[in-house]
Formats: sequence, structure tokens, C-alpha cells
Amino acid sequence: MVIFDTNVLIHYLHGKTSAVKLVKTYSKLGGLAVTYINKYELMKGTTLAGDMLINELLGSFNVLYLNDVSISIAADIYKDLKSKGKLIDDADILIASMAIASNNILITFDNDFRHINSKLIKVIVE
Repeated sequence: MVIFDTNVLIHYLHGKTSAVKLVKTYSKLGGLAVTYINKYELMKGTTLAGDMLINELLGSFNVLYLNDVSISIAADIYKDLKSKGKLIDDADILIASMAIASNNILITFDNDFRHINSKLIKVIVE
């Protein structure tokens, strides 16, 4: 399964070529996913019509939730980043931890994720 970060999905919804290609390519390969945090980030600023569009897009996606394993991984990521003076947003730490806990690749355009040491996180340069 491949998890798409919020920024990839926003670019996809706006028809940005790089994001559309990513989503189409991985759609052909199998399971797509988002975390419940990504879903929240997508929906928090939309109208009812926007919510319907997002729900339509995510209808075929698996949604990953926090669990004890991902919380433990998130705490470790936080401690590691803090010790290096490279803290990032808590939501991003939680998203990364859910990808790592579920052993799925996370695809993002957000360079902050480069600070997290995991082969499962793929930062795409636009």
C-alpha cells in the first residue's frame, strides 16, 4: 500500500501534473491509503461541496489510524528530531509514524519529512 500525504492530494485535486501522475501510477499498482490526519487536513477548510469531492476521491483509499505501535514510533521520531534540533510539525510526525508502523511507503512533497530516518518515506521533488 502507498500512503499519500496531504500535499500530494491537494495538488492532485488542483490538477497539478506531478501529483496526477503519482496518483495514477500508484493506483495501477494496488492499494492506496491516507492517514486519518491527512483526511482531517484535507477536510478542515472545505465547503460541503469540497467535502463531497474529497470523500469521492478517498472512497477507494484505505484510511490508517493511530495505534499503540504508531504512537511509540512517533514518540521516538520526536525525541530523535528534538535531539538534532530539527523538530517538525506533530501532525507530520504522526503521519510518518503510521506509515512506518504499517510498513507502507509515504509519498510527500514536504521536505520536512527528510529529517525522519526511514526508507519508507519518499520525498518527491516537484
